[in-house]
Amino acid sequence: MDLLLFSFNAISPLILIVALGYILQRVGIIDDHFVNKANILCFKVAFPVQLFKNIYEIDFQQDFNPALLGFAITMVFAVVFATLLLAPRFIHSRAQRGAFIQAVFRGNFLLLGLALANNLFGVEGTAPASMLLPVVIPLYNLIAVVLLTYYAAPALEQSSLEPPRISIRQLGLELVKNPLLDASLLAMALSLAQVPLPPFVRTTATDIGKLATPLALLLLGGQFKFQSLEGKLRLALAATALRIVLLPLLITSLAVLAGFRGPELGALFVLFSSPTAITSFIMAKNMASDAELTGQIVVLTTMGSGITLFIGVLLLKSFQLI
Repeated sequence: MDLLLFSFNAISPLILIVALGYILQRVGIIDDHFVNKANILCFKVAFPVQLFKNIYEIDFQQDFNPALLGFAITMVFAVVFATLLLAPRFIHSRAQRGAFIQAVFRGNFLLLGLALANNLFGVEGTAPASMLLPVVIPLYNLIAVVLLTYYAAPALEQSSLEPPRISIRQLGLELVKNPLLDASLLAMALSLAQVPLPPFVRTTATDIGKLATPLALLLLGGQFKFQSLEGKLRLALAATALRIVLLPLLITSLAVLAGFRGPELGALFVLFSSPTAITSFIMAKNMASDAELTGQIVVLTTMGSGITLFIGVLLLKSFQLI
């Protein structure tokens, strides 16, 4: 019952903020101009600062588990390659392909990972999740930039079936210019070098970082239109089923067969069962992807994960695996 309450308390505020954004849009407080400008603020300032702070504060000196890290990275790439092969079979628009693939592989581990691990295992049991964070989050950003750059197309060619010609130089520039990736790498470098940040810098970063998630959720609701569900709901439901049902079932089963138990298995379960990351919507909006589809998937996976996370943890506890 405590876990069900935790799931509800973790998920419901996110849904309520999205609903508030939708209401503000309907009454005219939020319009498309505000959404577009605030999206840029989230993409270039709020989320990079939040990511920098979270990664900088991770203890890289804790126990290193190469088997756990190797399994997690392998599974992330396996999901990406599987969806790369699957998506072209039933998605014609290149922009929608990029949005679909990103929404499936990129979970909200940064927001829920440590919180759920702490709820399940206590402070001592958060080490596996803490070890995965500084590797998985930059990896998510790296893959997302490459993926969305490849599938991005000029506005008049969003539905083109032909892949755009992308040079290594162009891809390199997109990677260098991506603020989320830059923030991740800078935070890792400073943390590993044990460079201390002045208290006022950390306080400022904390305050700006707190802006990221609620503002992105408001924008998600502020740009949502029920008319946009037409023709996209089936894709959104398919991505939702893959993200919070099929992936947790398949990858957690493989993790059990690989011998992972306790906090390690719990960290892997949360990594691959958490809802689609809110940053996916912000990146889709700023990288010529299908932001409407991404937003729908974020909302659906967030709503559904309150149930699937509870059921998954209940089953793992019932079989004494965690």
